[in-house]
Amino acid sequence: MITLGKDQVRDLVPMSEAIAAMRSAFIQLSGGDAFAPMRLSLDIPDKNAASLVMSAYTTGSPYYTVKIVSVNYSNPQKGLPLIHAIVQVFDASNGSLVATMDGESITAIRTGAASGLATDLLANKDAKICAIFGTGVQAASHAEAIMEVRHIEKIIVFSRNNKSAELFCDFLSDKIRCEIGDKGSLKEADIVCTTTPAQFPLFDYENIKPGCHLNVVGSHQPSFREVPTELIMNSKVIVDKKEPCEKEAGDLIIPFEEGSWSFNQLHGELGQVASGEIVGRDSDHEITLFKSVGNAVQDLALANMIMEKI
Repeated sequence: MITLGKDQVRDLVPMSEAIAAMRSAFIQLSGGDAFAPMRLSLDIPDKNAASLVMSAYTTGSPYYTVKIVSVNYSNPQKGLPLIHAIVQVFDASNGSLVATMDGESITAIRTGAASGLATDLLANKDAKICAIFGTGVQAASHAEAIMEVRHIEKIIVFSRNNKSAELFCDFLSDKIRCEIGDKGSLKEADIVCTTTPAQFPLFDYENIKPGCHLNVVGSHQPSFREVPTELIMNSKVIVDKKEPCEKEAGDLIIPFEEGSWSFNQLHGELGQVASGEIVGRDSDHEITLFKSVGNAVQDLALANMIMEKI
């Protein structure tokens, strides 16, 4: 059996290839050629944690995958990763376990790559300034993905921990101009990525400028959200997959329960935009928002890519 750690996964998956893999994966997901049941979620309330189990298969794939994820919300305050995970790869023809891969790196790469794809399809072509909320592995992956699809001149970093923001800017300093943001500087952003486990909105709607594109990927529980209701009401909303978002995406569920927004107002799924079934951006001034709770098909797409290379 093959075992791959973080560094091996990262060496085998360039971001440009990961974004291309996400394009195919989301087209399959929206087209009905992918099978990814609702993930099993186990709450661990006395540890401020949750465990997730996600499986996926696509028609014709030589493999299927099962990912097990631990999310410990107190870990960042302890200097530990928010997420621990493994991806197990099985031979679809006989069910044998053929590989175990580091799931933290796969999750970070595929989530960033999905936002990279969404940005490529939805953001204005001349977008130059990107704001990122969060300073963890997801934030780093998003910075890499956004720079892959747009000519970014500056990244503005937002964090509740100033030291973490400084370290993150130092990490990016040899690649891109980076600064720590405030409410005023958020209004400069052409692209905004939220990569936090926030329970409440991170900013106010009036701080988002017309024409902005947002990737909202951090919160995946129905009672958690990163963005305010008013933003959802005034954005063209595209999701990774509608059904899971109806059950897990607090950024959308809370406005729906308030009676301020309806899932009937969804513009569509990212795979529909990628395939050309629906149009993405209609004007330079509209706000577009990609909401993702993550889908196991993304893990499978990267696992297939890796297995082809080893």
